Amino acid sequence: MYKIRVRYKYHYYRWINTRDYGSFKDIYEKYKDKGYTYWCADLPPEFSNQDGTWTGYRLDGDKTHTASTLKRYGRHKSWIDPQYKFEGKPVILVYNAACLQKGIPYYPPKSKKTKIR
Repeated sequence: MYKIRVRYKYHYYRWINTRDYGSFKDIYEKYKDKGYTYWCADLPPEFSNQDGTWTGYRLDGDKTHTASTLKRYGRHKSWIDPQYKFEGKPVILVYNAACLQKGIPYYPPKSKKTKIR
């Protein structure tokens, strides 16, 4: 067991005991076929009893999405989280992986110039 400091939901910091931690890429390679699901720690999996749906930002899924999240967040810290579960499966959370605008330049739409007559 390791004791590490983690962040949940953008601003809740906590010390937790985890079985393993490391970079997202290393942890994914180690546990990819062992039944874990991978989620952003800022938007972890949560079940809504009102409509019976899950919310959160999942990092694994089809091959294309998993490859793009590994490329983008592969060096981010990840850990096996003792608190969260998704459909009964254990969850691995990744630090700071929900900043969808991070690194993506924003170009506001060009305004159309109107001719003054």
